[in-house]
Amino acid sequence: MIPCVPLVLKATIELGILKLLSKSYAQLSPTQIASRLSIKNPDAAVTIDRILRLLASCSFLSCTLTQDKAERPERMYGLGPLSKYYVSEQGATMASWLLLLLDEVSLRTCMSTIFMGKFMDTHCRFKNAKMVVHVGGAVGECLELILSKHPDLRGINFDLPHVVKNGLSYPLLMAGLEHVGGSFVDDPIPKGDTLLTKWQFHSCTDEFVIQLLKKCWNALPASGKVVIIDPVSPEYPGTDLVTRATFTSDMVMLALPPGGKDRTLREVEVVARATGFSSPKVGCQVLHMWALELYKTA
Repeated sequence: MIPCVPLVLKATIELGILKLLSKSYAQLSPTQIASRLSIKNPDAAVTIDRILRLLASCSFLSCTLTQDKAERPERMYGLGPLSKYYVSEQGATMASWLLLLLDEVSLRTCMSTIFMGKFMDTHCRFKNAKMVVHVGGAVGECLELILSKHPDLRGINFDLPHVVKNGLSYPLLMAGLEHVGGSFVDDPIPKGDTLLTKWQFHSCTDEFVIQLLKKCWNALPASGKVVIIDPVSPEYPGTDLVTRATFTSDMVMLALPPGGKDRTLREVEVVARATGFSSPKVGCQVLHMWALELYKTA
């Protein structure tokens, strides 16, 4: 995962958030922080919350989970054990140390093969399926792995025409694997009893996810399902490595076009219910990636 914690910490220093928290006698909510810093962007509080929960999971900040006036979960933040090194008390801090960390090279690996291999070892929800459609399946490496484990399945790899043009071709699997070109924005999704999306929803706005789920609904038979593989954010920023990896992934979404985010189970349920699907059922978890199932209900 891209080591973005140094960049996030740098942003909180430059925005004056750490300085503000150091002068506050009580923890502050993201809304209070945005107001006191005179930030006019209406989405500032949400963005600040996403930044600070990552730092809380790394012990840079303290956090208390409360409820706002609408009884929704609200996080309150204050300085943590590590943040004192980055707040000026005697005229000098370790903030410049971040410059060294920013030179760290990101390790990029073939995450798809690693995670899908683990999912296939623990998640057997494809064994009763007949037709699996991978929405946004690139060249078909995930379907190839699924069909190799379940040879009686048929699969459709659905992605943009110029992508599937270079799709993988395995002679022993070609009887059950088909590449179909199209856009899940403009074209109907091919029909199947199980639809798979991997790392798609967390890069999209809620409105776009709802639009995509409506198309999935139309492509599914009664009692069909969508299998979503995405990171799932916890409500409280724990200090374990899985939580840190999830919030780090969320920072990557924050740097992409507006609207992407790693959702909590509650937030996934909201978009699922908005399109008629069931509440998400947890299939399995591999590190910070979850397999969630949404069933088409009557």
